Amino acid sequence: MLHFFCALFCESKPIIEFYNLHKLEEFNLFPIYQSKDKHITLTITGVGKTNAISAVEYHHESIKTSENDIWLNIGIAGHKSINVGEALLVNKITDSENKKCWYPQIVFKPPCDSIDLLSINSPSTEYKACLFDMEAAGFYQIAIKFGTSELVHCLKIVSDNNKKSISKINKDNVDFIIRNNLDIIEKLSINLKILAHQITPMTIISETYELYIKKWHFTQTEKFKLHNLLTKLQTRYSNENLFESNNHLTTGKLVLKALQNKLNNTNFSIN
Repeated sequence: MLHFFCALFCESKPIIEFYNLHKLEEFNLFPIYQSKDKHITLTITGVGKTNAISAVEYHHESIKTSENDIWLNIGIAGHKSINVGEALLVNKITDSENKKCWYPQIVFKPPCDSIDLLSINSPSTEYKACLFDMEAAGFYQIAIKFGTSELVHCLKIVSDNNKKSISKINKDNVDFIIRNNLDIIEKLSINLKILAHQITPMTIISETYELYIKKWHFTQTEKFKLHNLLTKLQTRYSNENLFESNNHLTTGKLVLKALQNKLNNTNFSIN
């Protein structure tokens, strides 16, 4: 699953619309939205570290997350000189209150530049050569308890700087800069989905492979091809039962042809 966390509704609205998420009415402590297939969720945390901590914990308890899920904190941040509207992936988080630091593990090629971030307790116009926000430290320290560190990240879009102060921010321009970076958000999500499957134990693929071997006959060369196809398809269709999709076929050769056709027809790119 892919879990988004935003402090404000105006930050989350473009994401909610892009992924066609609907609100889950049974959860009222923090607003939680979910896609129809239940593969994507979004929680609005409210402003500040304490709210972020509570919201991530509430989300985990409500949705029943797993360690191989993806956790993304998306929101606005200030910076001394970077242009408003630029998206940046956070590579270091410092809590201004207790000076604790965390280093998100960027073990993939990100779709944007990366930078360090300082989480502060209240809005500030004392801009420095790092990002300022109020939620990342709270989000990250709890999310890594429930998830895998390589799959927990913060993506921030610059909303204010020395030339355009925080006083100029309103709901409309927050919506605008988030909406303009939906392609970055989607590319980051895809990168992390691929990474999630790379670090996921191979047991799922192995179990599926054994089902195929028991039902159909394959030569040694065909067995190698089968395993290769299943590995590639599992990355793209993690929530689909590939065995059930081909259960009606009568021979191993027809199975390989069907799997290859499915792979060939996959519209998939991270570039």
